[in-house]
Amino acid sequence: MTVKKVFRSTAVKLIAFLMVTGCVIGAITQAEYGMMNMLRWSNDSELVYRLEDRFEDSQLMNGMVDSMVADLDYALRQGMNQAAFDRQFNGANFIGDYYGRMGDRVLKNSDITEEDAASSMFFTVALANGTLYYSGASSFIPFTYSYVDPSMGIYSEEYAPENSAIYVRITEDQAAGYAAQWSEQRGELMGLLRNLVVLCLLAVVAYIYLLFATGRTGEDDNIHLITIDRLYVECNLLLLFGLPIAAGAFNIYVVFEGMQQRDMGGIWWFLAPSIILFAGAFALAVELSLSLVRNLKNHTFVQRSFILRAVRWCWRTAGRIVRWALGLCKNAGRFIDQRRESVFQRLLKDYKTRNVLLILLAYSAVLAVLGMMSGVMIDYGTAVFVFLLGVLWFLLAVVFLVKRLDGFERIVGALRHLRTGELTDKLTDMPTGVLSTMAEDINSLGDGMQNALQNAIRAERMKSELITNVSHDLKTPLTSILNYSDLLCQEHLTPEEANDYAKIIHQKSLRLKNLTSDLFDISKVQSGAEQMQCERIDTCTLVRQALGEQDKAIAESRLTLKVNIPDHEVPIWADGKKMSRVMENLLGNCIKYAMTGTRVFVTVSEQEGEAVIELKNIANYEMDFDAAEITERFVRGDAARTTEGSGLGLAIAKSYVMACGGTLAVDVDGDLFKVRIIFPVYGVQPA
Repeated sequence: MTVKKVFRSTAVKLIAFLMVTGCVIGAITQAEYGMMNMLRWSNDSELVYRLEDRFEDSQLMNGMVDSMVADLDYALRQGMNQAAFDRQFNGANFIGDYYGRMGDRVLKNSDITEEDAASSMFFTVALANGTLYYSGASSFIPFTYSYVDPSMGIYSEEYAPENSAIYVRITEDQAAGYAAQWSEQRGELMGLLRNLVVLCLLAVVAYIYLLFATGRTGEDDNIHLITIDRLYVECNLLLLFGLPIAAGAFNIYVVFEGMQQRDMGGIWWFLAPSIILFAGAFALAVELSLSLVRNLKNHTFVQRSFILRAVRWCWRTAGRIVRWALGLCKNAGRFIDQRRESVFQRLLKDYKTRNVLLILLAYSAVLAVLGMMSGVMIDYGTAVFVFLLGVLWFLLAVVFLVKRLDGFERIVGALRHLRTGELTDKLTDMPTGVLSTMAEDINSLGDGMQNALQNAIRAERMKSELITNVSHDLKTPLTSILNYSDLLCQEHLTPEEANDYAKIIHQKSLRLKNLTSDLFDISKVQSGAEQMQCERIDTCTLVRQALGEQDKAIAESRLTLKVNIPDHEVPIWADGKKMSRVMENLLGNCIKYAMTGTRVFVTVSEQEGEAVIELKNIANYEMDFDAAEITERFVRGDAARTTEGSGLGLAIAKSYVMACGGTLAVDVDGDLFKVRIIFPVYGVQPA
């Protein structure tokens, strides 16, 4: 267990990660160092070692020999003298010996013979008779000339004189300096290669360890993911390959840009930023590759892949579609099995449909018989009689259809009347059959609706009369209770608690009196017994008067009124006393139910030929009621009914406004309570 903990510990993983990154960066640095040396040697014409196994196979030395052979061949053919050759081809600085002869022209720096050249380390011997041998590979053959004459357009050859010869050699002593450079460069590059192999092997071993250990801890065998593992696989792969490639390309670019440097210290200062950039990119690439491995181990690779998830979603969707299609086919088969009964059998179960079908079949059969008779009797001259029978049969069918179409239209009209509330119309003289049966059903439906409506009106009237009578009967005893309780409140009763009892009796009696008065008022107005004395009144004056009457109560409520009333008149046609009661109820509700210290907005405006009175306040309780129901009788905003009030104030206000020809609407928005009263402006014709 201890070995597992150590093997999977974070420290060991970090060391392995740093080893991978460090070894790769070291290998890159070694490779760049070797590349820079080769580039420097190449630029300085000092690249002697070119991956040969022996110095005797040196491409540089054999190339120098081949180059001198080609130069001598060209110079001899052109007739150059020694001075011109030395000046143009720098023959005097050739490290070896050369001898070239063509006819009487000779170019040399030594009187060497064929045997002298052939016994040297690097040499070439060429004779005009085609003899050619050399120490290394060569692609140039001297004394073989061919060309195309531009003027004649023919292929021609030129031959060298028979005594022509070229001897070029570089002896071992002459190449000693280059041999030393070859050995030095080979040793340096081989050392770099060994370092690269060692570093790469260490990086591979450390990376293989990370592949096995990543995601695991010594405590358990579960796979533990980190934040970077949440990347989509496609994004991970893009960064994994893109960052090192981009950083490597930039690094190579920097290497080639810096190859002209001569000072190696200056070169490394020049390369340091690119190496650091590549190190960061490679470290991130290693971590991204380990993230892919962790997702593979945790079986979340598909989940992290957007493309694979899309493919899986398409596969599942296709499967669901196939299953849905198969289920649809099964349901269709089940539907067909359940409904094997023929259409004609289903139709013939209903006597109304059966009658229609029988009439249609009988009519068609008669027409078919008449058609056959007309075809048979046309040769006997009696087809006219059959034609007249057909016309008569058609006219009878037209009369039959016209009557039933008329009956159908009458049924449609009767249904339209029922929808608009006209319940007294009856359908009579309907054609026998289906239409007469439908007419009887519609007449019965109208009678039932009329009876239900009359019962509802009777019940509402009885309820209103009951409330009115009870309210009226309660007034006399309530008046007595109020008077006597008022007298008791003026006396000094003993014991002292009796005075409090008398006050409570008086207060509750007043509340009961107000309740009965409100019930009486709303019953009268809703039953139609209340007579409205409508006249022309100014909405602005109405609101100002109501505010003046409630001025003391408003001041004691610690509410701030924001009043916006125009200076001109906004006339309406309404009952002034009833509208004063409406404003009194609405302002009273604001005073009782508005939050202390808030503002109450009272606005009068004229909008498109309508006078609008609007009151807005912030409630001091949570309004969880329906705005459409709050204007009904006995409905209160305070569902707990802990405050004073009967729930009739808004109902009375709405009833009075509607009786005067206006509308009252309530709107609730959070804690904002808003009431709007709308009347047509008096004297303005509607648009």
